[in-house]
Amino acid sequence: MRRTTILIVDAVFWSSGKLGYLIFYISGWRFLSFVGRFIGSIIYCYNKRAKDTIKDELKLLFGKRFDKEEIEYITKMSFKNYYERQIETIFFGAMNKHRINSIMTVEGIENLDSALSKGKGVILLLSHFGSFLLPLPFLGHMGYNVNQIVGKQINSSFIAERLWVWRKKEADRLPVNFIQVDRFLRPLYKALKDNEIIAIAFDGRDSTKWVTTKFFERKALFSPGPFELARKTGATIIPTFVVRTITGTHRLILEPGLKLSTQRDKESALYLDTERFTEIFCNYIAKYPCHFAMVLYKVRKGQLDGVNNPFYAEV
Repeated sequence: MRRTTILIVDAVFWSSGKLGYLIFYISGWRFLSFVGRFIGSIIYCYNKRAKDTIKDELKLLFGKRFDKEEIEYITKMSFKNYYERQIETIFFGAMNKHRINSIMTVEGIENLDSALSKGKGVILLLSHFGSFLLPLPFLGHMGYNVNQIVGKQINSSFIAERLWVWRKKEADRLPVNFIQVDRFLRPLYKALKDNEIIAIAFDGRDSTKWVTTKFFERKALFSPGPFELARKTGATIIPTFVVRTITGTHRLILEPGLKLSTQRDKESALYLDTERFTEIFCNYIAKYPCHFAMVLYKVRKGQLDGVNNPFYAEV
């Protein structure tokens, strides 16, 4: 029975994907972006639970920084941004150098080149902010050797599982190497030794070790793993963010290399490193809260469903 269901669902995804590709080739990337915004607007109107959760989470996180009308606007925009990103990710396989250059510009590429000139590799420290996966195909098509660190996949439903399979097939068509961290770490160290780029999500929930830092009006748990890795290998950490513009295109921002703490005590140094990056992260969230608001809902839902480690130190 399950095998038959898988075949049916995969057939639906396959046919929908082919139709999507046809629309993409005829209408262009911006049309798919419009579709994502439209879907987000519809779901915003009907998914009251997610909408109310996001509003509650925004109030807890930001306190009185935003008034009621601003919270409403941020919530609505978060739905549009999230589903635009979902559409983009589904059709990653359709990207080539020309297409991705038409929707993305880069700022700070000199920071990346300077870090690579040291010969120790680079850690692109991403976060679940905006279309955070776009730097991978963008840099890959530019000729950089890019590796993405991925954790163990946990799907909340059968449909989510099959959608993940579809997205993985799309990702496999990209000039990016994916390293599964729940297996062996040797490829990760080898990539840095070979002066390549590895991308890690700063706010991922796959760690076994956490540092508690101030996160606006709350205290969040972040993994110090990327900073520990940088200390062991000599790799440079580049804070990396993707900002969506009003035209639907993206700005890839590669910050200057993060200066690691000079504290001799290891735990103190890792805490200060984590805190320093958290401050940078918070600056972007404060400017573009709709790029992160949906994550607040996903984190709470994942924790309630028992599939995520806690995001906050307090309940």
